[in-house]
Amino acid sequence: MKNVTRIIALMLCLMMVFCLAGCKKSKPEEEKPTETTTVAKPSNYNPLTGETDFNKDYIGKRPIAITIQNSEPRCRPQWGLCSADIVIEGEVEGTATKYLWLFADSSKVEKAGPFRSVRRDFVELAMGFDAILVHCGWSSGTPIGAAEYLNSTGYDHIDGVCKWGSIAPNGVAAPQEYCSYTNSELIEAAIENREIRTETESTYLHPFSFYDKATKLDGGDCNSIAFRIGNNNAEFTWKDGAYYGAYSGSAMKDNDGTLYGVSNVIVLYLKGITYPDGYRCDMDLSDGTGILASNGTYQEITWTKGDGEDMIKLFDKTGKKEVKLNVGKTYIALARLSNAEKTEIK
Repeated sequence: MKNVTRIIALMLCLMMVFCLAGCKKSKPEEEKPTETTTVAKPSNYNPLTGETDFNKDYIGKRPIAITIQNSEPRCRPQWGLCSADIVIEGEVEGTATKYLWLFADSSKVEKAGPFRSVRRDFVELAMGFDAILVHCGWSSGTPIGAAEYLNSTGYDHIDGVCKWGSIAPNGVAAPQEYCSYTNSELIEAAIENREIRTETESTYLHPFSFYDKATKLDGGDCNSIAFRIGNNNAEFTWKDGAYYGAYSGSAMKDNDGTLYGVSNVIVLYLKGITYPDGYRCDMDLSDGTGILASNGTYQEITWTKGDGEDMIKLFDKTGKKEVKLNVGKTYIALARLSNAEKTEIK
C-alpha cells in the first residue's frame, strides 16, 4: 500500500513539473525593441531641387521661406521670381493669391518682392520644411490669425526686414506696400542678431526624393497643363526642357524679363477652403489628390500634410508609393478641388 502511495505521489510530482514546464513555454516572449531609423546625412546637393554642386556653407541649413504678393497687377512681374527653388501659390482672401518662395541657400535672395504679409496657412507650409519664415506683416484675429499662431507656437520668423522702392516692379507708380522687397543681407543679419536656429532638424533634411536621371512619368504626354488657381487661369507649357508659366496668356517672368521656367509643376487639389472670419481663407491642408507634370509627361498623384509641422508628402494615385521629382525647380499650386475639372492636359 505504501508503495502504491509513493508511486501516486511520484506521478503527481511529475505531472506538476510538466505543467510548470508547459506554463513556462506558453509565456509570451518579451517585445523586441523597434529598430531605429537611420536618417541620411545631408550631402552636397540642394535638398529642394536635387541639383548638385550646392553651396557647401548651406548644407544642412534651414531653408528660407518668403511671403510674396501675386494677385495685385501692380505687383507683377515680381523681383526674384526665377531665383526661388520652390514657389508655392495659394489663396489668402477671396480668390486672391500669394506666393511662398523657398530658398535652400539664403545667399541667393538678391532681391525678393513685393514683400508682403503672411497668413496662417503659409506659416504651416513653411513649418513643413522647417524653413525660417520671412514676412512683412501678418494677419491677426481669431480663429486663423497668423500673428496668434506664430505667438502660440513660438515658430521662428522674421518680420519686416525690407527696403522700399519708389515704384512697383512693373515700373508703374504704386502705394509703398507694393514696392517693398527683402534680400539676403537683411535676412542673414536678422538671423544672426536674433540667434535663430540655422541647422535643419533631421526629419526635414530631405523633403522630396529625386530621380538620378531625367525620367518620363507614367500618365502620358504633357506638353501643357492648364488649371485654375485662385483668380488666376494658369498654364505651364513644356519647351526646351522646362515648363514655362503664364497667367491668362501673359508670361510669368522676373523683373529683369527672364521667363519663369521649372522642372516640375505640381497641382494639389484641396478638399475645401473656408472663411472662418468671413474674409480670409483657411485651406484644408490635410490631404488630397493632384497632378504632377515633369519632363513633358504627367502622372496622377495623392498627397498628405496634416498638422502645421508636418511635411507635404507626395505619393502615386494608390497612395502607397512615394513619388520622385526630376531635378530642378518646382512650382506648387494649391487649387480648389471644385476646379479640378477645369484642369487640361495636352
